[in-house]
Amino acid sequence: MSIALTEAGAWVIRADGREFRLEEINDFYRAWLLLERPFSEVKAALDQIARSASAVTPFPFAKLIGSALGAKSRQWTDLAMVWIPFLAAAEKATLKDLLSDVRDSKWASQKIRQLARKYVNEIERGDPKRLN
Repeated sequence: MSIALTEAGAWVIRADGREFRLEEINDFYRAWLLLERPFSEVKAALDQIARSASAVTPFPFAKLIGSALGAKSRQWTDLAMVWIPFLAAAEKATLKDLLSDVRDSKWASQKIRQLARKYVNEIERGDPKRLN
């Protein structure tokens, strides 16, 4: 399995001779394994792919994180929450509804629910210093 950019600048996953586009948030379940690595390593590797392809399209980390949050899986949510601080304020804001679901869930740990509450409150306040 590998992640690449097409000539058109679209992020894709290639596996077993097939290509899967990463466009909608629901497409990103194929990339959840990235969440098992430190954000800085993954970002550096994906930035290198983008530079090699001479593309200006950054990898949509918010969609990857959102996909994991939307799965309602304690394991993937825990991993995704570690990456949220690395997102820009606007990217965090796109996750508000998913973070609200985590905050109000029964399946997430208390620690993760509290962290989700913190992020939702920061988004609602619109405090850019706190969001970044």
